[in-house]
Order: sequence, then structure tokens, then C-alpha cells
Amino acid sequence: MNEDEFLARLFARLPAAPADVRVPPGDDCAAVDVGGGRLLLLAVDQVVAERHYHAAGPDAATAGEVGRKLLARNLSDVAAMGGHPRFCLVAGAFGPGCGEAWMGAFHEGLIALAREVGVALIGGDLATSAAGTVASLTIVGEVGSAEVVRRCGAMPGDEFWATGVFGSALRTGHHLRFVPRCAEGAWLGSRGLARAMIDVSDGLLLDALRLCRASGLSLRLAPETVPRRTPETTLDQALGDGEDYELLFAVRPADGPILRQSWPFETPLHCLGHFEAGEPGVRDLAGRPLQVCGYDHLACREGV
Repeated sequence: MNEDEFLARLFARLPAAPADVRVPPGDDCAAVDVGGGRLLLLAVDQVVAERHYHAAGPDAATAGEVGRKLLARNLSDVAAMGGHPRFCLVAGAFGPGCGEAWMGAFHEGLIALAREVGVALIGGDLATSAAGTVASLTIVGEVGSAEVVRRCGAMPGDEFWATGVFGSALRTGHHLRFVPRCAEGAWLGSRGLARAMIDVSDGLLLDALRLCRASGLSLRLAPETVPRRTPETTLDQALGDGEDYELLFAVRPADGPILRQSWPFETPLHCLGHFEAGEPGVRDLAGRPLQVCGYDHLACREGV
């Protein structure tokens, strides 16, 4: 069983969510109606030593990079919902070798990014671990109820767009230094230009497939148009490496020119294909199925 199958079975066992839960489990964030046309966005993510970063060796991440990545991963989830991050809580179980200086630098890295994006750290928990380090962060954001973007809103004929470039995130250190697309996601949501959206953590093809499944559509993708991070990045790496933390989203065909002309960011923007009716899956423009690859926590046991 892969990760998505396990989660689908788990979600099916959960009791029905209360009426004020507008977005239940299965999206980038849950969303709760707090009145006044506003939704509270809630998500939790973690970093695990030797799973999300190297703790030792020549490629070891610094403590500050680990703390920064923990918050950045959560910020990317809020961005994918078109929201604005507000608060966070962090819990860390720090393993052997993570002394007072390491823990201090970890939190400094997190706090520096929080200050940069206007997020308040309002609580958490601290423990030690006899094994490796695991740290978890809960993010709280907000979005207008008419501006929230889910994974399930794509329609047949919609264009498939992406921000940024892809592949080689681990080799280049991008997975530690990426900039969450908070401003871009909120801009897309506030203008109604993204009908469905997801961030890329596990691989472009795998996360695109999740958009397809949520929307009940097929995707025609032009693989050769996928922008690569470096000249050495292969097409397979661009399609499947993951850890890019870019946004994938569906756009009405009539809105494509508007999006391109009004895009106010330096972040690159690309139209890579289109959605169509059919069994959820990803195919090239000739209709040939593409082998979906990406990171699956239940299948991948070797870490970063």
C-alpha cells in the first residue's frame, strides 16, 4: 500500500466532520469557518533527521537550515490554499548530538523566517530523543471563504500552470533554502485565477496526479516544457525528484493571457499542459501515459 492509499483508507474511517469544517482531511490544509467570510487554515508538517535532511557528513544541514525548512514546508501548504500564514506552534524531540547550541540555532533559523513572513511563534513543546531528531510544526493561517483554493476545482479544458523550476533539489541544496510561494499563492487565490492548486513536495508528476484525482480529471502534459533547475538536471529528475515547493494550478483558458500579463512576481511562470475529462492520470500530448514517479514515505525507506 502506498501513502495515498493508506491515507484514503484512514480518512474513510473518520467520523463526519462538523459543519464548520469547510475543508476536511485530504487537502494541503484543513479549513474551519470562523464567520465573517473567513476561514482558518490549519496544517502540520515535520522534519525527520536522515529523512528530510542529512544530519551528518559533508552534506549535513546546519541547525538553522533545519529549523527554517520546518516552517517553510508548512508555509508552502498555506500558499497552496491561497491563504495568509499567521501563527505557528513547534514541537521538537532532539536526538543525541543536538545540544543547547544546536537547539538554539534550530529555533533561530525558524524564527528568522517567521519574522520575514510575519508569522508569530505562539507555543510548542521541547523534548529529547534517544534516537534521531524529529520536529513538528503546526501552522495557522487564514483566507477568505471565497478565495480558498482546493485541489478539487479543476475543470476539463483548464490549463495546467506551474511556478518556478524543478529537479535536483537535494543536490543543489534547494530543499533547505527554498522560498515558499506565499505571496504568489495568496495573489492567485484573491484574484480567482487558480481553480485548483497544490504545492510540489513529492514530485511534479505525483503531485499533479493528486490534482487529477481530486478533480476527477486526466492531465495532458508536455514533459519537454518542464523547466529544469540546472543544465545537468535530467527530465526524470525534474518530473520526479520532489522537494521543489513550487505551485501547480489549474487556470481557465480565458484567464491564461490575463495571468501572464498581470503576474507581478519575478518567480518564473509556465503553462505545461491542460486538463481533460477521463480517468485520472498524466499523459503526454500524444496521449501516452507517463510513468508517475515521486517520493512515497511508505515505499521509500532510505531517507534523503
